[in-house]
Amino acid sequence: MPNTSSAVLGALAPNSLRPLGKTGDGHPVVRVAVGSNGERADYVIADGAAMALEGEPVNRSEAQAVIIDDVMIEVVARRRATFEHSYVEALFGGSPPQGTIEDVVENAMRWIAIMPDSTRIDVKRGLFLLELWLRRSFADLSIADRQQRLTDTIAQSDFDIIRSLGRLRTIFYSAYYQRAESWAGIGFIPPQSRPGAPAFSNADDLSPVQLQGTENCDWLVIGSGAGGATAAAALTAKGEDVIVIEKGEYWSTAELRHKDAEQYAGLYSGGGLMTSSNREIAILQAECVGGSSLVNNGICFRPDTANPHPRTQDVIQHWRDEFGVDVNPGGRLTAAFDHLWARLGIANITDDQAGPNGAHLKTAWQAFLDAGHGRADDAGVAAQNFEKNYGARHSARECWGCGYCNSGCPYDRKSSVVQTLLTDAQNGGARIAENTAAFRINIGWNLHNKPVKSVEARQNGRHVRIRPAKGAIIAAGTGASSALMERFNFADIGEQISCNLACPVIAKMPHKVNSWNGVQMGTYVDRGDHLIESWFHPPATFAASVGGWFEEYVSRMESYSNLVCLGILVPVSDMGEVKNGHYKVSLKRKHREKLREYVIDAVRMHFAGGAVEVYLPTSNNVTVRPDDDIEALVEHHLQDGHDFIVSTSHPQGGNVMGSNPHRSVVGADLKVHGTGNLYVADASVFPSSIRINAQMFTMAIAHANFA
Repeated sequence: MPNTSSAVLGALAPNSLRPLGKTGDGHPVVRVAVGSNGERADYVIADGAAMALEGEPVNRSEAQAVIIDDVMIEVVARRRATFEHSYVEALFGGSPPQGTIEDVVENAMRWIAIMPDSTRIDVKRGLFLLELWLRRSFADLSIADRQQRLTDTIAQSDFDIIRSLGRLRTIFYSAYYQRAESWAGIGFIPPQSRPGAPAFSNADDLSPVQLQGTENCDWLVIGSGAGGATAAAALTAKGEDVIVIEKGEYWSTAELRHKDAEQYAGLYSGGGLMTSSNREIAILQAECVGGSSLVNNGICFRPDTANPHPRTQDVIQHWRDEFGVDVNPGGRLTAAFDHLWARLGIANITDDQAGPNGAHLKTAWQAFLDAGHGRADDAGVAAQNFEKNYGARHSARECWGCGYCNSGCPYDRKSSVVQTLLTDAQNGGARIAENTAAFRINIGWNLHNKPVKSVEARQNGRHVRIRPAKGAIIAAGTGASSALMERFNFADIGEQISCNLACPVIAKMPHKVNSWNGVQMGTYVDRGDHLIESWFHPPATFAASVGGWFEEYVSRMESYSNLVCLGILVPVSDMGEVKNGHYKVSLKRKHREKLREYVIDAVRMHFAGGAVEVYLPTSNNVTVRPDDDIEALVEHHLQDGHDFIVSTSHPQGGNVMGSNPHRSVVGADLKVHGTGNLYVADASVFPSSIRINAQMFTMAIAHANFA
């Protein structure tokens, strides 16, 4: 019997258990509350142990005779620990290469404990359901038999809800590869142990305020990410009195270190584990002061400039023709891009910063073309390095490629909006309030001009009311902005959700590459209808994107320093809707067909670049080798939406722009139709996918309208 995790015990408060009755043999039966949606787990307590209830009749009239005490809580907690121990042991095929099963479980439970409440409940519910589906005898089986049951029950199930439980494996795999003890076995050298590593920065750029019961201002900005920060900076530059409220916390650079679990749990919505409602698509959205600008890869595109690829759609012209909105009247958008490019110090990164994985993409792309695999319109298309808002070359803030961009830069080398536009706004007199969530916008309903009268919010649990004299700007991101707008009877709130879908294709090289020694994303090829990007992560977050189970998975991770990865980025419009912050989107047949086509090309690129095997982007153990029938394997193993490992960090839509107020939410000026001074200034206004990273387009539209 494994030791009971303190985190497991802490999760089982006395009110989590209630008496249900007794079995025919007189054994007590207790019910454990799993979540808020009616799910439960029932246990029979017999011979000092807890077993999952599996079909035994329960005499509920005996419920009053069942006493819940500390001993019973301990028994149930030990059952939970036994299941988790046996599950993790099956995942690794025994003990992990370095450390113990208990270390992995304890680390996972510690991570779960610091997740946001809703995510923690979802994960606990998933673990209870997983135990239920695997049945009470699971812990008593041999490791091989446990693995077979997992394969039969989870990996090969025809039921989406059961297959989605298989994704819980990534929590335990990532929990192991978060531990520094695992890194020597995979060849990873942490940034601070690399030659020339700079010291961490202790910069503290902002001074968030505590709001009083009622506040007055000229403008209220709800959300502090790309759009909100830009609007706030533009308004304060004109002398306006601005308040910025942000649901998440402020993280100074001094608080950002290389601690994946803690920082993902604190910086991302849902602790970094948010998914679409059907759990097909992982959705990565920051929830902190600075929004996704703080934790993204700093990639900067400007769609107002021509792209030579013939498949590239001119999104500005498309919006003008299809939706009747001109976002660049008089060249205002172009001027906004020029301003932001200078303010954020945007420039191409170097080959050194792009790292070995970027070099692999360039080599593989050229070899792919030389082998005749490209399309006719690929001729002349070259791989190139991204432009990013990092510190300028040869300056004290030049990026040195630690590879931890997505958990914030602890070296103060990324010009996020915290270091730039929010600092500008604060210096101009703006008040920035963290941990402040808006929940109601009160609008006056006079006939001709429906003005915002006040906005109600909670800061650290306290109710506050903010009265903006000139207007309110919603910039909380696609999910949160749409949720805030739902109470209004405007057309199409939460509709027309678009995404840039990211799908990682990982390959093994015959030699060490050390792809971790560079930025996470450095180089790309633009094929017009999709991008191929160099994509790599530190061990814990990379582990979440590696397909496979059991010893096969461990073997792949042991080759970590030999691995390279190409990320496919596919623009997809009108995927579904978002309601109450929940993304009801899915991979439709046409999306899956595109993904399969692009995965086949990515596999061929890897082999052209010298890879010895490629792992399909699915949770199952599917390895492709050079002589295999690539098309047949992809077609067979990537069919259903749950087959793919796919994510998006660029959700768009929900409050879309348009000239017709019956088919859109805002106009080209970002003002909500039918209101006097309510605006939306984030990617939720995009009526279709812009195909590229959304950061700069969001910022430019906000600047063009509020400067």
